[in-house]
Amino acid sequence: MHRLRIVLAFTVLFAALAGAMAQRIVISPRAIVVNPLPEFEVEVFVDRDPSGRSAPSYAVGESIEIGVRVSEDAYVYLFSISAGGEVVQILPNRFDEAGRNNYLRANQTAYFPPRDARYTYVVDPPTGLAKVIAVASKRELDTRTLARFETERDFQATSDIGEEGFARALSIVVRPLPQQDWVTSTALYYVGRAPAQPAYGTLDITSNPRGAEIYVGGEFAGFAPVRWGERPGNVTVEARAQGYETESRRVQVRPGTTTEVRFDLRPVVRDGSASFTSTPRGADVYVEGRFLGRTPTGAIDFSPGTYTARFELPGYRSESVRFTVREGRTTNVSQDLRAETGTLEVLGNVGNARVFVDGREVGRLASGTGRLVIDDIEPGRVELVVLAPGYNTYVDVVRIEAGRTTTQRVSQTRR
Repeated sequence: MHRLRIVLAFTVLFAALAGAMAQRIVISPRAIVVNPLPEFEVEVFVDRDPSGRSAPSYAVGESIEIGVRVSEDAYVYLFSISAGGEVVQILPNRFDEAGRNNYLRANQTAYFPPRDARYTYVVDPPTGLAKVIAVASKRELDTRTLARFETERDFQATSDIGEEGFARALSIVVRPLPQQDWVTSTALYYVGRAPAQPAYGTLDITSNPRGAEIYVGGEFAGFAPVRWGERPGNVTVEARAQGYETESRRVQVRPGTTTEVRFDLRPVVRDGSASFTSTPRGADVYVEGRFLGRTPTGAIDFSPGTYTARFELPGYRSESVRFTVREGRTTNVSQDLRAETGTLEVLGNVGNARVFVDGREVGRLASGTGRLVIDDIEPGRVELVVLAPGYNTYVDVVRIEAGRTTTQRVSQTRR
């Protein structure tokens, strides 16, 4: 007679392990490691609860039968974990041919021990909550880090890594597999008398739209619909979906009870966006007087409508432009900035003298006042030439400053 130790005291596991995986793997209080988005199912149960949803009790010394089925052809691995940290691999095993062959056909139910077996599984101490874990995979798995045959005469593989070590090792084993190629399930039962308050309650979580990311107590639990086992008490449940507002609520988890949690998510109004560029770049951008950043800004969300953008850059003229944001579209707002200019005031002693700036004739000195004002001259050094018949030519270099008026006095003598 084989005595099967499948006894486990509940241990809180850290869900941070899930974030380290290359794919989405969840550490569940009830099921240890789960695939949050499998494409097929595995069910595991004990003979006193074929539904696999409750936690029946077995007295020490009683026989127990374990059942498992898959919705698609798959390799199936069954494990139990003891309160003392011993892991026992139920399937595959070396008891008989049924134990050696762990490839199950779709919708086929296998029992362990098999109905015609010459051995039985008997529940041994210590008392407490026990777990049987089923892992189904489209590919064969190397489970030696979970449990191993110590000698050639051993009938079952074992280890003493405990629940937390088992969770860590299992998540590494399934990490290389595509998300759709593996799935897990867990059955619970008590060895000895069940406590007055069951260890878990169940949250049945759905969302509209379907497939929202569900977080329980801040930890990723899977994609809705999700059935999640949690210890009794108040817990925060949150649903997230792209294009929808995140919704969360406090839920009371009642021991031994299933609580339905439904999220009807509201679409997020993200009507449109605008990005801002300028030549030269680095200009400050203001929209309706509010500073948004410096060009290039990247896309910035706006409600549909028409706005005024102002571009400001030292040494350049402030420029404003109207733009329209349309629903679901990104508008590119671009502006070429003009360098800020200066003014040159020429005061001469010969009326009607011709004035040239950098070789370009810009006007004549007014008769009587001898004054000419030239606007919009780019900052920097310019050549000023003044010509008048019968007078010496005046040539000089004048420095023009942005935003200022430079006065240059010209005195010409007769030849």
